[in-house]
Amino acid sequence: MNYQPWKNILIVLAVLLPIPFLSGCEARSGGGAVVTPMRDEPAIVDSVMAIDVHEDRPNGITNVFFSDDDQIYLWIYWINVEGRNKVEVRWFSPDEEVDDPPYWEETQSFTSTTGEQITWFFIDKPSGGFTKGDWSVEIFLNDNFERTHIFTVE
Repeated sequence: MNYQPWKNILIVLAVLLPIPFLSGCEARSGGGAVVTPMRDEPAIVDSVMAIDVHEDRPNGITNVFFSDDDQIYLWIYWINVEGRNKVEVRWFSPDEEVDDPPYWEETQSFTSTTGEQITWFFIDKPSGGFTKGDWSVEIFLNDNFERTHIFTVE
């Protein structure tokens, strides 16, 4: 009988090569992307929820509030907003369903000569206190969605 070692190698490869393919059948998760924004596109540099705003700065940055707090604040720092702009915020309580109108909405307009601007908004405590649960606030600039904050009232 003629010994041919390459046949043994082929047999080993035929057995071992499918193993990564068979073990790789699990669903994978994760990923990412890199996007370069337009140079002069308006953008939020920072936005936070806070218990107060003092001298145009957020005070007591948090995502957890209490039903008996007097107010809940949203503070936003914008760049690339030279000229006239309109900011709209829509607050949603845990009571609102998906298609319901917001609990509260407000619009502010501003004109910036430097391209930078700070805006802040707040909601007042309702007569029975804030509803406990997860709230959200959506931020729009010139009718374009920018960001959502989710916060909890305990």
